Amino acid sequence: MALAPGSTTAAPDPPPVSPGAVTQRHPALLVLFASLAFATSAPLARLAGALPPVAVACGRTAIAGVLLALSAPRSTLAAYRAQTRRTALGLLGAGTLLAAHFALFLGGLARTSFAATVALISLEPLAVVLVAWAAFGLAPRRAEQAGIVLATVGAYVVSRGAGVGEHSLDGDLMVVASVVLYGGYVAAARGLRDTMPPVPYAAAVYGSAALVLVPFALPSLAGIVAPSAGTWIALILLAIVPTLIGHTLVQAAARTVSPATVALTSPGETLGSLAIGAVLLWKWPTWIEAEGTALILAGAVIAIRGSARS
Repeated sequence: MALAPGSTTAAPDPPPVSPGAVTQRHPALLVLFASLAFATSAPLARLAGALPPVAVACGRTAIAGVLLALSAPRSTLAAYRAQTRRTALGLLGAGTLLAAHFALFLGGLARTSFAATVALISLEPLAVVLVAWAAFGLAPRRAEQAGIVLATVGAYVVSRGAGVGEHSLDGDLMVVASVVLYGGYVAAARGLRDTMPPVPYAAAVYGSAALVLVPFALPSLAGIVAPSAGTWIALILLAIVPTLIGHTLVQAAARTVSPATVALTSPGETLGSLAIGAVLLWKWPTWIEAEGTALILAGAVIAIRGSARS
């Protein structure tokens, strides 16, 4: 924060570059960068596995929220002060959806196989379609219906692998629940797009999510041995790459870019996560998981193409 020559008043923060403007002009960059960022989420979460899942969810949102707020503190504070009680409750609701999404996703990842988790994440585009149908009466088109059916079959095929190795059905169900909440979280980003600029909005949502998770995170840390430096590094990277970069891009893009384009990030996340997991973690899908993943990806692509045409 600098002082203008001859002035005793602090100059305002320079306006941050809006990720929404970038993604609106170049939507393909959204798909590329957000997919790459999201693809690191499951591998980094596994590396931070010495911490309880709910504590990891709280930590990643808290770090991301603080970093974003510090990037432009004066403009962020001014945006917060301009909010009405109604919009503040809306931001809290969006943060609660994100908190539950992260807690269930990370909890499911800790209870089921790596491949099953990242396969089921590809159901997120279908969750966006179904939430739009339930909330706004936007009935899915035929192609979207076909994609939903095919992806549902794929999810069933993935679930058939439960009981083999790390794969468990309760973990699968937690991931599916997190996928449903993701649809509501994306819808909230579009519904609240007029409340504040993208960066303060993202900081508010991450901060709200962290506050919601604190009462659950603190008791989960009781009796936990001091984590290694590698665990802390994984947590910080989890906050910066898939959260601060990936989720902020999606929130900003959801304001203006078509839902079909935004939804393309989820299949990209699955393919990227599988590749990273195979190379760095030696986590390979079973044949059943691979078959179910292929069906889910095919259903997601069909639904996305149908949404784009409509």
